[in-house]
Amino acid sequence: MSTDTPASPADQAQAQAQAGGCCGSDPSGCSSHGAATPAPQPVQLEMPKPAEYVTDPAAVDAIVRISEKAAVEVKRFLSEKNVPDGCVLRIALAGGGCSGFEPHLGFDNRIDEAADQVTEQFGIQVAIDKKFAMFMQGTTVDYLDGIDKRGFKFDNPNATSQCGCGKSFSV
Repeated sequence: MSTDTPASPADQAQAQAQAGGCCGSDPSGCSSHGAATPAPQPVQLEMPKPAEYVTDPAAVDAIVRISEKAAVEVKRFLSEKNVPDGCVLRIALAGGGCSGFEPHLGFDNRIDEAADQVTEQFGIQVAIDKKFAMFMQGTTVDYLDGIDKRGFKFDNPNATSQCGCGKSFSV
């Protein structure tokens, strides 16, 4: 048995106190000395930044804008599926889903000049019926290609709530 190591817990505490204490030279924050521990400081959490999309600057007045990533995916789809020339990317809104409105993407070869807003975004003709403007104004369509989420995503600043899966929204 070594003579340098105290045998009992009381001897260990006394040796610790002689060596500067369990909390060093300032025992005021040490709970073993009976002093109150300082109150924990609140943690400053950073709020997530709003999504920043690269959109076509020529489409600033579009009801719905598509991101550059979405445009790349639409062009890939157009070429792989041999969609006929003259078709537009149609953005539509249908009643339904869990929250009330569900946006849809598709290709359409009809345009109603009076009812549709047609914009060119990244070389793609994008059409949306103007009646959807009050629900969709400022929306950005992006494409997610992560390991956990994949597909087109509608980021609608007018949505007051969304269903759990994110497919439908209400305003």
